Amino acid sequence: MSPDEMNDMQQLDELGSELTEAGRLARAAVDRHAVPDPAFAVRLRAELLDQLPARPGMDFGPAPWVAPMLPTPPARPLDAPARFPERRSTMRPFAGPDRRSSADPLSADPLSAARPATRAGRRWKLPVIAAATPSVPPAPPAALSHALDAAAADDSALAGHVAVLKPSMRWRIPAASMPSRWIAIGVAASIVVASVTVGGTMLMSPRNSATTTVAVSATVVRGGVASQLAAGSELRAGDEVQVAATGEATLQLGGSFVRMAGGSDLKLGSLDPNHVQLSQVAGRVYHRVSVADGGDYQVETAGFTWRATGTAFDLNRQTTTTGEQVRGLALYDGLNVSGPGLDSSMAEGTSATILLTSDGSAAGSNAVAPIDAETLADSWLVQNAGLDARMGLPLGRLAAVLSPTPTIAPTPPPAVVTQAPTPDTTVPATAKPTAKPTPKPTPAGPPDLGTLKITRNSDSSYTFSWPQYGGSNYQYYKLVHAAWGKTPSYPASPYWACNDPGGNSWTGFIEPGNYAVRLQVVDEPSGKNIVRAQTRVVHLNVGTPSLGSLSAHDNGDGTWTFGWAAYGGGTFSYYKLVYEAWGSGRNPSYPNGSPIWDAIDTGSTSDTVSVPSGDWRVRIQAIGYPDGFGGGYAYAQTTTLRVTVP
Repeated sequence: MSPDEMNDMQQLDELGSELTEAGRLARAAVDRHAVPDPAFAVRLRAELLDQLPARPGMDFGPAPWVAPMLPTPPARPLDAPARFPERRSTMRPFAGPDRRSSADPLSADPLSAARPATRAGRRWKLPVIAAATPSVPPAPPAALSHALDAAAADDSALAGHVAVLKPSMRWRIPAASMPSRWIAIGVAASIVVASVTVGGTMLMSPRNSATTTVAVSATVVRGGVASQLAAGSELRAGDEVQVAATGEATLQLGGSFVRMAGGSDLKLGSLDPNHVQLSQVAGRVYHRVSVADGGDYQVETAGFTWRATGTAFDLNRQTTTTGEQVRGLALYDGLNVSGPGLDSSMAEGTSATILLTSDGSAAGSNAVAPIDAETLADSWLVQNAGLDARMGLPLGRLAAVLSPTPTIAPTPPPAVVTQAPTPDTTVPATAKPTAKPTPKPTPAGPPDLGTLKITRNSDSSYTFSWPQYGGSNYQYYKLVHAAWGKTPSYPASPYWACNDPGGNSWTGFIEPGNYAVRLQVVDEPSGKNIVRAQTRVVHLNVGTPSLGSLSAHDNGDGTWTFGWAAYGGGTFSYYKLVYEAWGSGRNPSYPNGSPIWDAIDTGSTSDTVSVPSGDWRVRIQAIGYPDGFGGGYAYAQTTTLRVTVP
């Protein structure tokens, strides 16, 4: 037992000593069915009838009869503070004599015999009712005499018993420390907190979930400030994710996700997992959609909106020499597209190509057509098909681009030949089978010239080299190209170079884009176009090197100061501060016809200009005019910055 518990038990013992008087009444209530103690009744009656003897100094008038030696409640033991009765293992005191004493607990004289001591060495005595003697006044009335006799009998019956309480403890909260009303308030508050913590989804809407799972050479622009994007980063509505030409990124948007190819640019609108809204500014992005019933997934590209409720589709937005091209592929399930001159529900396996001029207007008729085999063989789609297959997702039309596992047919058992007996008759000679004509071989196409090698130079130009053709029946080499996913071939495809025989390399500047490239040996006898040999198709993704982020400062007088990192890649003509209206959805580019606010000297890294009221997309480009390119060329550029002027 600890000291604290010992102290508590001593306090209880003291309390028991003080309440001994109540113990007699409690025992009487149990033993005699709540009949008051006779001695207590006699004394109470005497007090009520004013029959007690007067105390010194007090005069209550004459009393007709005074009962001598009337019983009184036992006084508190004088040794109560030091009393420590022995207790059992159940923490209750002994109610009988000390078990170590051999004395008879009941004496022959129950009214005067001493009670045996407890282990603490204390003795308790019951009150003694003295017998009436002749020296006292006349006997009391019969009713009072009867009560005295009953009291004496009761005391005799109780003689020899130790009057010790059997207290019990119950924990109680002190009212002064915590009123009952605060207990109720606390319980209610606990219920509310538990409801919010455990059942939060019943009280609050689902938290938007948008994170980055893959990030290689990617940047996020938030509030006009660009920073490096890392895997595991949380994304917010309004963020713009830009991927370098050699990078990639994968974004998880609730149950949906997007895979961004090199050179892509994506603006995040609504990130509600069941109502996603995005703006694809540039490049190629593969979208895999998963939303609840009633939800939707929208992507805006140059004034056209692509809507899906549960599908896989690919969007490729590229700039051209005359404007812009957007191509959408419905790869699994359907896809809806709407915009100027086009409002269609695309079925699985169809594509839509949108051509726009530099001012954003339609450059031709937009139509929906089936996806051809060459488009499906695109390495970007094959890569995404493999990733989806490993995730156990339905592939739709992409299933055709994965190499199926060949099925091995069981080897048939060898035929059993039964030899028949040779007949006696002569067997006629067997006629020879009619000879079939030898089929002509199918033309295999132009011979393979080998591998086309592509090298990027320090000045952002590219050098193409190929094996020398051994024949003499040709006029020139043509370096043909097409959008990646298609097969380039002269004369249907455009070309960058047309070299005379003898030269097997070409160096030039290539406009940013995603290309399929090959070298063909072309012969044009009598106005015909014959390809004598050709290299294999090579993938070339041309991006513009980054100058990092563009900073901007409002000077408060209608002017803004822009800052950027210097370009160190070689000789160029000047920096161009180009811009586009934010609502156009176009990234500003001087070679593509965007207007400029200023042309800055090559040695500067900052510029202050007046910016008119509006919402703008702004960037700096290092512009040069290389020989043979035919116009301005962006050697490098900053990220796009949003500038809003009231």
